[in-house]
Amino acid sequence: MSTQSIIDALAGLKPDADKAALMSAVDDAVNGIVKELGAGDGKVSPDVLQATQTTLTFLQACGDLGDPEFTERAKTKAAELLDAFGKVTGDDADAAAPKKRRRRKRPPGAKAKGAPDKKGRKRPGGKKKRPPKAGGADKAWEDTPFTDAFTQYFCKFIRKRAMLWFVPQHDMTPTPYPLTTRFGDNLESAIKEHFMHRFFSNRRIMVLDAELKGKDYAETAFMEEFEKPKKTNVVRGMWEDGLVDIKKLLTDDKPQQDTEVKTKTKTKKTGGFLGFFQKEEKIVERQTQTDNTEMNHAKGFWDKIAGPHVDYVAPIFDDFEFLMSLFEYYPPEVEEEQEAVKQMLQQEFGSSQAREGAARDHLNNLIKATAPCSGELTALWAYLTCKDEFTYPVFKSFTSSHGTTAEQRARGLPYFQRFLPDFTEMEGPNNL
Repeated sequence: MSTQSIIDALAGLKPDADKAALMSAVDDAVNGIVKELGAGDGKVSPDVLQATQTTLTFLQACGDLGDPEFTERAKTKAAELLDAFGKVTGDDADAAAPKKRRRRKRPPGAKAKGAPDKKGRKRPGGKKKRPPKAGGADKAWEDTPFTDAFTQYFCKFIRKRAMLWFVPQHDMTPTPYPLTTRFGDNLESAIKEHFMHRFFSNRRIMVLDAELKGKDYAETAFMEEFEKPKKTNVVRGMWEDGLVDIKKLLTDDKPQQDTEVKTKTKTKKTGGFLGFFQKEEKIVERQTQTDNTEMNHAKGFWDKIAGPHVDYVAPIFDDFEFLMSLFEYYPPEVEEEQEAVKQMLQQEFGSSQAREGAARDHLNNLIKATAPCSGELTALWAYLTCKDEFTYPVFKSFTSSHGTTAEQRARGLPYFQRFLPDFTEMEGPNNL
C-alpha cells in the first residue's frame, strides 16, 4: 500500500464507520508505513513522514471515541509505528511529533538570575521586593525630623487658610463649618490620620528631605515650598489630586479595584495523543482581593470633618471645592477684603453722604474676582460680624442681584444662602 493510498484511506473513512472498519483501517495504515520504513534504507522520504504524521493524528482522534478496547488497540499500534520509525531514523524519531521547545542550559559556572554572588550580594535581575502599601494598618513611613516637621507645618498652613472666616462671637446655631475652630481641629486630625500617607509614599515629596535638611527644617523653608506658584508647587498638586481621589471614592458606585495578592505558576501537560508527545504549558493562577485601603482612608477623612458627631453645619460633597481652593486663599488679602467690606458697611449705615449700594457692589465684585467661595464667605463673615450695619435693605439688595427667585439665589450664592434664611422676599425689620 502506497503512502498516498494510506492517507486517502484514512481520509475516506466516514464518521459513522463501525469499529471493525476503523480497526482494519488502522492495521492497514500502520502495517503499510512499517513496510515502507523497512524498505527506505535508513532514510525517511517526505511522503512517508507525512503518512506517519497523518496516521498518528488519526490515532489520537480515535482515542477520543471512549471505547476502551479501541483506545488500547490505538495505543499499541502507535507504539508499534513509533518503534519502527525510531529504528530507521535513530535520534530523529521525534520528527513525527510536534517539537518541544527546550530551555537553553546555562554555561558551566554561570549564576542564576538574581542569585547571590560569592560575597552574598544579590545580582541584578532578581525579584524585587515591593514597597509596603501606603495607609496600611501601620504607618507606611518612619517618623523622622522631616516627616514630623512636614506634618506640623502643613497642617498649620491648611488650618490657617480654612479658618480665615472664623467668627468668635455670633448667635447662629449651629455654626457654618468655615466659621468655627472645631472644623479646623477636625480637618487637622483628618489630614494627619488619613492624608499624610499620600505625601510620604511619594518620591517627589521625600526628595525635599535633603533640600530642607540643610535649612534645619525651619518653618519658613516649608512655607516657601507650600506657597510656590501652582505650576511648580508639588505639595499643592498632591493636595488637590488627593481630594479629587477622595471625592471619587466616596461618590463612585464601584471605585475599588481588585489587587493581585498571590501568584502561583503551575505546569500542565496539554495536547499530544494517547499519552504521547504532550506539551508542557505554564498556567499562572492569580488570587485577587479588593483593596479597601484608600476607601477606608477616604471614609475616615470625611467622617472626621462631616460625620454625625460634629456640632457645626457639616460640609457636603460640593464643599470639596472649598477644600481644593485653600492654597488660593492668601491671609493678608482676605483680611484686607474683610476690613474693606466692614468699613463700607459702617459708612453706608452711619452717614447720609455715603453712596447707597457701595457695600453690595463691593461684595459682588469680590465674588467675581477672588478665589472660589472666598467672596461669599466674606459676605457671610460680614453678616455675622457687622450685625448692626448689615441691614435688611443691604441684605435684600445683595441677594436680589443674584436672582429673582429663591432657586436662582441659592444657585448664585450657594455658600451664603445655604446657611441663612432667605429674607429677600420678606418685609423685614431694619436690622436682621
